[in-house]
This record gives sequence, structure tokens and C-alpha cells, in this order.
Amino acid sequence: MSDTPAPTVKTQLRRQIRAARRALSQYQQRLASQRLCARLALSPELKRARHIGIYWPMDGEIDPRPLLARFPDKHFYLPALPRGNRSTMTFLHWTGSPLRYRNRYGIPEPLVRRNQPSGIAPGKTSRIAKVRPPHKMDLVLLPLVAFDPSGARLGMGAGYYDRTFAFKRLRPGSGPKLVGIAHQLQCVHQLTVESWDIPLSLVATDQQLYRCT
Repeated sequence: MSDTPAPTVKTQLRRQIRAARRALSQYQQRLASQRLCARLALSPELKRARHIGIYWPMDGEIDPRPLLARFPDKHFYLPALPRGNRSTMTFLHWTGSPLRYRNRYGIPEPLVRRNQPSGIAPGKTSRIAKVRPPHKMDLVLLPLVAFDPSGARLGMGAGYYDRTFAFKRLRPGSGPKLVGIAHQLQCVHQLTVESWDIPLSLVATDQQLYRCT
């Protein structure tokens, strides 16, 4: 008998959906991104928002970055992982310019200061990004691994978004609207909701919008 613990339901689901997501061809990914962004562009939530959090797609995630070209009058931000004693993310203004710095997961982030973090060659400079705290965002597009139509979200398991927006449990209606972003294949019938999970207002896929709250 093996002493290796059996994978949990969540672990199995993450493996299954991440594999299906990665199996999409480049053409399928581009088409899904175009359809997603066209759908979001018509939503009143995005039309009203001025300060919008997006993400840099990795591991087969659907790509929201074309929204920058569609809405040049809006301000877009990428999340930055916690540093130092912080446990929550901040959001850094991004105009679509190339990004040199990558965080511990290999995800690009704008720079926030001129002294160079690890991974940047000495002597190179980069524009300092403006920082905006989570509670002052209008709308945040969240990546996810799986979701259900009620707005329950399964992430990668690190809990960054749940900790960052934990204040919304204490003050419902405060802060930005949270919108899950996914391929339609990431929709499941039902997910178990934990006490620390932050519910989504909306989930947008390449095929449908799910209004959750």
C-alpha cells in the first residue's frame, strides 16, 4: 500500500481543467479571447468602470489584455504579489508596454521603484508604475481554474485574491466589483464554498455572462 496521500477533489479538478485549458490551440485561444473581450465590452460593469484590474494570462488562461486597445480612455492595472510583511496584493498601472520583471511564479509585473529587483540587469531602467490599493479599484477581472454559475471560484490555491479582498466580507458592497474570467470549459455544476472564499459579482467566459450577485 502506498503512503502517498490520495489527491483531494480540488486537486484533481485543478489538474483536469488546467490540462484541458492548456490543450487549446493558439487559434482557439485567440478566438476565445476575442469573444470574451467583445462580451465584456458590452457589459455595463466594464463600461462604468474607470480603474480596472486585469491579469497576465499563464497556463492556458483566457487573455483579457486586448481590452486595453478597446478602451484607451480607461486605466488598467496588473496585480503585484505581496512583498515584505504584506499579505495582500497591490495593483500597478500598466499601459501595455513591455515588462521585464517577473515575479516568483514567472508572471510579468510592472516595476514600482528604480532600484532594480532580482531578474533585472544592472544599469537598465524602467518607468515606475503607479500603485492603486485594492479598495480603490472599480472593477477587477480575476483568473480562476474553475467556477460554478452561482459565482463560486476555484483558484490555484495560494489565496492571494481571497486575502486581498477579504474586506468585502466585512463590508459587503465596498470596493470593486469582482469578475471571474474563464474559458467556458472551466464551468462546473457546483463547487464547495469555503468560509474565506470571496464571491464573484459576475463570471465572463467566451460564450456567456453569469450574473452571480
